[in-house]
Amino acid sequence: MATPRIIPRPDHPISRKDIDHDTLKVMYKLKDAGFEAYLVGGAVRDLLMGKKPKDFDVATNARPRDLRRLFRNSREVGRRFRLIHVFFGPKNVEVATLRSAIEPPDGSDDLYIDDDNQWGDLESDAFRRDFTVNSLFYDIRDFAVIDYTGGVEDIRDRLVRAIGDPRTRFAEDPVRMLRAIKFAARFGFDFETQTAVGLAASLEGIHKASRFRVTEEIFRTIIQANRENGLRLLWQAGMLHQLYPDWVKEIGEDGFAQILEYFRNVDQAAEQGWFYPLEILATGLFVPLLDTVDVGRDNFNQVAARVTAEVRELGLKMELPKRLINSVVELLRAQLYLLFFAHLSKRVRRFAASPWFDQAWRVHELAFGQVAELEPVRQTWIAARESLGSQIGGLADSPDRRDIFSFRGRTGGGRLPNGRNGAADEVEDDAEFVEPELVDDGEA
Repeated sequence: MATPRIIPRPDHPISRKDIDHDTLKVMYKLKDAGFEAYLVGGAVRDLLMGKKPKDFDVATNARPRDLRRLFRNSREVGRRFRLIHVFFGPKNVEVATLRSAIEPPDGSDDLYIDDDNQWGDLESDAFRRDFTVNSLFYDIRDFAVIDYTGGVEDIRDRLVRAIGDPRTRFAEDPVRMLRAIKFAARFGFDFETQTAVGLAASLEGIHKASRFRVTEEIFRTIIQANRENGLRLLWQAGMLHQLYPDWVKEIGEDGFAQILEYFRNVDQAAEQGWFYPLEILATGLFVPLLDTVDVGRDNFNQVAARVTAEVRELGLKMELPKRLINSVVELLRAQLYLLFFAHLSKRVRRFAASPWFDQAWRVHELAFGQVAELEPVRQTWIAARESLGSQIGGLADSPDRRDIFSFRGRTGGGRLPNGRNGAADEVEDDAEFVEPELVDDGEA
């Protein structure tokens, strides 16, 4: 048995006042019922780093049937993992039974694990987790932090370190490679040496992972802080080349540099409290497709048709939801409209008043806001929009946390109280950007 490092309350910064109130309710109810209850994983990591956690998860030795009896306001969820969600109005607290590592069947060379619902104790649960910084526990009984794997030291040293042999851990669950990159990007950490070596040697294994989980992790990287760094690390590691070879070939090195600039602007806006909906973030992945447009030579309809076809073909190969692809198409077509028709005053007035303009304008700012030769075009459009007397929208009230697969189906899910992404004004689900017709305009 391993001996954990126990960090008593006076020696760490985690306070109950920084823990979600409903999560504390769950933990105390478990404790009072005679069960162990721990705040676990990312919440402990973030609190130790002085950050506000996005989620608060609980681990316990209570089994799912015990949890369902104890919490009437709960339900069992998950296919791969059996978890309990305890509901408090629209919010839920996730509670998981402590688990142990699963060994591959005898004689099997395939280490991939798709079910690890084998119950365990605190030690086994710590060592079955992916990275040391995610294997920390906060005990509600005495408010101590429990560290079996050296996670506290790795937080101090700013390292992402796989628990155990990195190649084995990445073979068990290839999505762990994406999570390693995501954490390194978010916190500005480096990879521990053996973890970096194991990552480089395991890239091809990503194709064994569920494409749903892969796409979800990629998009989590671009909605979190330090998006630019996340994409750069994915590119440098060769992960984007493995996952999206057609997209990589189409955009090239120069196009990827443009994408990094787009997300650098997104990061800078977030530091000022400006947040963009997922449609605008996804559009940034395809902006380089506009690089060859020549307004003086090209025909708008032909260029728009070409961009539409390219985005849809690449998006489907990347297995993006069709509704998200359609939004990207319309926002890129809108960029072309801004370029081709800034000299036609009636078209300018009509489009400036359309429901698509504000999000299209946000994409323009991110992608082309620093292009000096477009300044006359910008002045024309911004004057028309400001003449309407309302504030330019197209932003979200907070970081857009929608799951990428909330875009599946006709209307999708993942809705927040103020709309699909919390934005005060947004395009309707079924709205399509249609270029204003030149009818009786007297313009050509």
